[in-house]
Amino acid sequence: MISRNQDGEVVFTADETSELVGALKEICSTTEIGQTYKKNYYRKECADDDCEKLVSAAMQIAGGPAISSRHLVHALTLLIDSGELKPKNLVQTAQLEEPEEDTRPRDRNGKLLTPQQIAWGEMTRFAETATPDAIRQRRHTDQVFAEFVRTNLRREMQEQPVGDGVTPAGQLTTKARASQELVDFTSKYNREPIANLKPKGGFVTLGGEQMPWSTFNDLLNKATAARLL
Repeated sequence: MISRNQDGEVVFTADETSELVGALKEICSTTEIGQTYKKNYYRKECADDDCEKLVSAAMQIAGGPAISSRHLVHALTLLIDSGELKPKNLVQTAQLEEPEEDTRPRDRNGKLLTPQQIAWGEMTRFAETATPDAIRQRRHTDQVFAEFVRTNLRREMQEQPVGDGVTPAGQLTTKARASQELVDFTSKYNREPIANLKPKGGFVTLGGEQMPWSTFNDLLNKATAARLL
């Protein structure tokens, strides 16, 4: 039933379809909030749902079924401000993907390791866990690993105290040796387990025989200089 309230406004109920439609059209063409709704929120497929929300909110504002254009304007403002009505061009915020974990190896200070450092670490782990036969085989086929073994051996010999380094009578000295002697030394060296090449009491074991550390170190340097190792 159409009537006027004490303010002189035309009031009607939701079942007054023509009055409701007319009021909505007027709101959308003459009010700022109505134009905002029409431009940014109105979608044909959602029009019926929006209308139900609007009428329900207007009735709550009016305190009963008799509503007016003013109630509808107020209700439309509240629905938009509260987010109950969604913009038609709402862009869904893309869910941010978690950054991929950086698993590249780093040193204790967090600095990225160089390819050389990574390779050295791999060879260190291999030398510590592999069998003597596996180490000898790789030393023959991998020149980089062979150099790694020689470098580590020199470092260990320089760092470890040798004890009595006096050369026993009858043992080889550090005089110049024939090329064949270097070849024989290299052959024995390549076959010997690394554990036997570390000085113990001033001697290393090579080819089943003890050799003074000073002699071994001299032969090692000469074989390396001759590119036999």
